[in-house]
Amino acid sequence: MPHEALVDEIRRFNRFYTGLVGLLDETLMQSPYTLIEARVLFELGRRPRTAGGRAGFLARMFDLDLAPVASELASELRLAPAYLLRVLRKFTAMGLAEMRGGPEGGLPVLSLTSRGEAALADLEAATDRDLARLIAKLGGEEALALSDALSRVSRLLETARR
Repeated sequence: MPHEALVDEIRRFNRFYTGLVGLLDETLMQSPYTLIEARVLFELGRRPRTAGGRAGFLARMFDLDLAPVASELASELRLAPAYLLRVLRKFTAMGLAEMRGGPEGGLPVLSLTSRGEAALADLEAATDRDLARLIAKLGGEEALALSDALSRVSRLLETARR
C-alpha cells in the first residue's frame, strides 16, 4: 500500500474515532475539562512531578514555581510549556493540584489534592462507562478481535516511531 493511501486511511480513522468518542467536544465526557486538561489530571494522578531547581523567594512563599514541572510534562505530552503552565496554574487555583514539600526536605512535588483525585476518579469512571457503552453490543469474538487489532496497531505504530 502506498504511504499516501495509508496516511489518508489513518486520518479517516482518526476523524471517525475522535467523533465517535467526542474528543472534539469542548469538554470531555460531559466534564468541566478539555481533553488536554483531562490528560494532565491523569498524568499527575499517575505520578507526582518533582520541581527541578530552586524556586525564588516569592514562588516558594506562594507555591507558584510550576515552570520546571510544566517543562518536563510538556515535553512528555508534546505540548507548549506555556500552555501547560496555564493548565497547571488553573488546577492549583481550583484546588485540584498543589506543590508540597518533597520527602525529607527534598525538591517540591506537584501532586493532586484529594479534590483532584476525586475529579480524576469521576472522569475515569465516566470514560469507562462511555467506552463500555460503546462496545456493549460486541460479542466475545468481536471483542477479542477488537482487542487484537488495537494491540497490533499499537505495536506497528511503536515500531514505525523508532
